[in-house]
Amino acid sequence: DRMVTREDFVTITGRTPGVDIGRVEVIPAFNPQLVQNEPGDAAGAVTVMVVPKYDAVQPAAPSPDRLFLGAVCSYLEPRRLVTTEVFVRGPAYKKIWVSIGINVVAGVSVAQVRESVKKAILQYLSPLPQGDESSASSARRSGWPLWKSVVSIELLAEANRVDGVLSVNSVLLAEDTGAAVSEVKMSGLELPMVAGISVTPGDPADLDEMRGKATGVSTTTGGTTTTTTGAEFVSIPVVPEGCV
Repeated sequence: DRMVTREDFVTITGRTPGVDIGRVEVIPAFNPQLVQNEPGDAAGAVTVMVVPKYDAVQPAAPSPDRLFLGAVCSYLEPRRLVTTEVFVRGPAYKKIWVSIGINVVAGVSVAQVRESVKKAILQYLSPLPQGDESSASSARRSGWPLWKSVVSIELLAEANRVDGVLSVNSVLLAEDTGAAVSEVKMSGLELPMVAGISVTPGDPADLDEMRGKATGVSTTTGGTTTTTTGAEFVSIPVVPEGCV
């Protein structure tokens, strides 16, 4: 019942009564209050990052509130070494936008494949363990790793593995603002949070249009209607009224 090793911290933190913890990350010699601090820079400090198993307000990116963090801190305090300074924090989510253009195998439901790709990407980027031990992705087994960048080509590979996907034309990836990039870096306690995701047949949807759409707005381009509802983008084929 004393926290000495990393495994001690993980095990004892997971026992905290009154809270449902979905993930524990222990970072030795790391002080989140220091600017540009890297693991190993703060001797005697240990940062414990906790992610709730459930969050009704933000289900895809659970974040602990003050009472949650207080409960964990109170439980760990008498179990730490007197020479160890313990910091209990939640993740710092960094918003990203993802737009994917795919080709679907003939005879397979486009809508079903699109939803499967979207689900696969959200699971791949999830901060919580997904329980898929057969997956080759360590990110799926334990939640998105700290300090791991989100890379567009990796998202492309993940989408390409979904049943019914013939090929992936392109993947557009961007932060909350700014142009598409090949990589979004994570640092400190940052984890990715998908602010919006679009999966469409053919070319990927334009990121600026995705970010600029208001909730519930529909537009028609080239015979395809895109409806925006919060952070979800659903493409619905329609018949043009005239020749185009």
